Amino acid sequence: MRPWAVPVLITVAMVACPPAQTEAAEGECEPAALYRLAIQNWATSVWFSLGRFRELENACGFESSSSSYWHDRGQLESMVGNHAAALSYMDAYRESRQDSLQDFPSSATSIPAAEYVIERARNHQIVMVNERHHASTDRLLTMELLAPLAEQGFRYFAIEAGWNGDPVNTRGYPIPQTGYYVNDVVFAEVVRLAIELGYQIIAYEIEDEQQTPDDQDSTMNGQEERDWWQAKNITTRVFDVDSDAKLLVHASYSHIFESGTYNYESMAHFLSQFTELDPLTISQTEYSERSSLEFEHQLRTRARELGLLGEEAVVLVDSEGQPSPPTDYVDLVVFGSSTRYVDGRPTWMSMGGRRQATNFATPECAARVCIVEARRTGFADEVPLDRVEVTSAESTTLYLPAGKDIVVDVMGLDRSMLATRNLTVPEP
Repeated sequence: MRPWAVPVLITVAMVACPPAQTEAAEGECEPAALYRLAIQNWATSVWFSLGRFRELENACGFESSSSSYWHDRGQLESMVGNHAAALSYMDAYRESRQDSLQDFPSSATSIPAAEYVIERARNHQIVMVNERHHASTDRLLTMELLAPLAEQGFRYFAIEAGWNGDPVNTRGYPIPQTGYYVNDVVFAEVVRLAIELGYQIIAYEIEDEQQTPDDQDSTMNGQEERDWWQAKNITTRVFDVDSDAKLLVHASYSHIFESGTYNYESMAHFLSQFTELDPLTISQTEYSERSSLEFEHQLRTRARELGLLGEEAVVLVDSEGQPSPPTDYVDLVVFGSSTRYVDGRPTWMSMGGRRQATNFATPECAARVCIVEARRTGFADEVPLDRVEVTSAESTTLYLPAGKDIVVDVMGLDRSMLATRNLTVPEP
């Protein structure tokens, strides 16, 4: 298995926290150890390692060059709803951007990304969208595409984040064991919606038995081998079964590049070879939101100055309606949404109207750090509808579906259960 309303009080149980650890064990600061720590609880409490990571920041004396630490720390912060922190930690080891503006079209206009992609998709059997793993915002475009593409006949939804052994389609909703990144509340909602709309969820990540053993030579490097198997798994599980299938793929970073990078060919390249189909590839990773302007691509900064960006992802087009800037790797690039915060939470957590902001009392968290998770009543094993960290505050905002019976757990960062409450969010 790979990771890749006023509430009614029901019970309150106070549990003392153990003393915080302040020293690093031998080898614990090494990148491989950090990675193991980051994922070791992914199928139970995906955020549980966060406290230890925060301790290690001081104990290990990390510097800006420690990219493994900042990457894993940023990922864990995103899992507890700390979007700004996740962006900040991912940018901690980056240098300020010094990109050229020469490709910026002087006559550029912006079109909602979903609207543009939906129209282009009519000529393709495969649509591929990528993401940055630490940015929940990068899952929102895929969520917005699901229903319109279903109307065009798309019935398969392939996710790099899934584990092929999990029966998510028969269960009807994601659980932590569905896959590491599916533990993100936005990603989980994407999967829920896809199943509601009749999609078949396809997990395509390379499996342990598909990897070349360490004592055997391979004609491909490790990354290329991974992408080859990703493409092969999609082909076997979708197009070998249904040659006329229409498929939406959600991947990460360069897996959707149609032409090779400096050292390997990507999954999209192999998928095109195996199927003889031309995928529509959409990248969100280059021109999307960063923690501050100094780390953003200058084309994004310029687009903002011209009023072309807002609270939804957009595609920039030139005077002839062609996507801009041009790219050799994908069909078009997306400029992601700019986050607006209300009461400390990103407003995009409304997920296009599927959620509404709900005040939730957290008196147990007035003098401590808490993790708050909300699930549907009767679905104790599902990935939460919302998860947020609350620090020294007597209330927080949860984003929940209206008209559903909800169970909210309030926990310490050590997983101690502090309170459980039931609530129902009234219809607007």
